[in-house]
Amino acid sequence: MSLPDPYYHEGGITLYHGDAQEILFYLDPVDMIFTDPPYGHNNNDGDLIHNWEKALGMATEKPAEARPIINDGREEASKLVQWLFQQADWKLRPGGCLCCCCGGGGQDPQFARWSLWMDEVLDFKQMVVWDKGPIGMGWHYRRSYETILVGQKRGGSCKWYDTTDRIENIIRHIPKIIPQADDHPTSKPVELAMWFIALHTQPGEVILDPFMGGGSTAEACKRLGRRFIGIELEQRWIEQAERRLAQEVLRL
Repeated sequence: MSLPDPYYHEGGITLYHGDAQEILFYLDPVDMIFTDPPYGHNNNDGDLIHNWEKALGMATEKPAEARPIINDGREEASKLVQWLFQQADWKLRPGGCLCCCCGGGGQDPQFARWSLWMDEVLDFKQMVVWDKGPIGMGWHYRRSYETILVGQKRGGSCKWYDTTDRIENIIRHIPKIIPQADDHPTSKPVELAMWFIALHTQPGEVILDPFMGGGSTAEACKRLGRRFIGIELEQRWIEQAERRLAQEVLRL
């Protein structure tokens, strides 16, 4: 196999439709990876995301269509994220970092397992708590936060462009979004990716998202003037990412 032709390539933004485990090998090193891999919770396959109206106490006559996420079983997702950490070791340029979205709370201490796996390959830098605001999914101790695990390529500190010395390991200013019926079920706010990208990169540098979903990281890079490489396995989500980029061009 060789690198396939891009699904989309314009203005420093390149999207590939396919399996990241097949495509990543052929890509040049990048300055940063920001991604949101499957958590392994079987979300949107009868779980809380599919039934968010009920979970949030909102009446609805017809629940949203189930949109299962590929590789979202615990075993599949665990193998995938361990593969991601291994790839980041040689795919990041010196001074690069991986910012990996991860779950928060619940009976599965996922952030602990993933942190240990990351530290086997990269230098684990920080677990950042994203306070999404009340009230979250679940029934007891409802889940109102997620985490972002930050690992840096070994051999030196990752690049850091904040000059205020006031950046905390808790993000309180970015509220959660509730995806619409046609959106990717685990969409993240574009501002979340922008927050990390601005801290760790400069305009013109390259950000990779191997599990792109509906394209929030692509939009973040477009807004910030970074180059971007995204990979997405499902046709419906890469189409959504393309539409999102077209809308962002109209806003710029």
